[in-house]
Amino acid sequence: MVTGLKQAVQFARSLKKRKVREAEHRFIIEGISFVEEALKSGIHLDYLICTERGLQREKGRSVIEHPRRANIPLYIVEQRIFEKIAETETPQGILAVGRMPVWTEEGILQKSEGIWLVLDAIQDPGNLGTILRTAEAVGVKAVFLGEGTVDLYNSKVLRATMGSVFRVPTFSRVNLKELLCRMKESGIFVVAADPHTGKIYYRTDLRYPGLAVVIGNEGRGISPEILALSDSRIKIPLRGKVESLNAAVATALVLYEIQRQKEL
Repeated sequence: MVTGLKQAVQFARSLKKRKVREAEHRFIIEGISFVEEALKSGIHLDYLICTERGLQREKGRSVIEHPRRANIPLYIVEQRIFEKIAETETPQGILAVGRMPVWTEEGILQKSEGIWLVLDAIQDPGNLGTILRTAEAVGVKAVFLGEGTVDLYNSKVLRATMGSVFRVPTFSRVNLKELLCRMKESGIFVVAADPHTGKIYYRTDLRYPGLAVVIGNEGRGISPEILALSDSRIKIPLRGKVESLNAAVATALVLYEIQRQKEL
């Protein structure tokens, strides 16, 4: 339990480590707009840490008004101390420590219709963040992150989500083999994006009531044991000497093609 300024700063700094985040189920929400998104999405905030400069910003004052009314502790620190906690190059002077959203996997899988996204060892933080943002835009029911995927609460991932991390049910360290077997038993059709085989994605019928889309690692693609569980394989046609697309771009193309077909 954080009881004072010194302890609040120390705890926030400790959250830079993944093992601490996972043990405490807490993470840092940095930046005025990001804190605002967290508040709008109903994320529980333990406390805020701000600088005088951050509080002088008009939007900064507006953002902390709700936490003040809700009696959420606010600690004011010097710029040099804030910079030891912040992970952006030009910190805005406002951050919060918040609880990780809690999602129930079984409840989500009980739904018979929708799109689920399965990520096999996506390693680039920007890719994962952008994928989550695209998933929200398309209306994906949930995102499942297999072993080897970059930490969801990595600061670069969080910034790239633009707040989608607060709203898209996402599960980490998932045994993808077991997950896909359960999905198939529930009647969910599994499609794997594989640049080396399969039909061209926009020439493939993707209008299944329940559809799981598997996207693989940026370098090696989808692991063989996961690929073997797919019901269908699709590819994005490439010209020239390009061997593959950025994982986030490939995901967006496939998800929007699914949406396009469903709307026909």
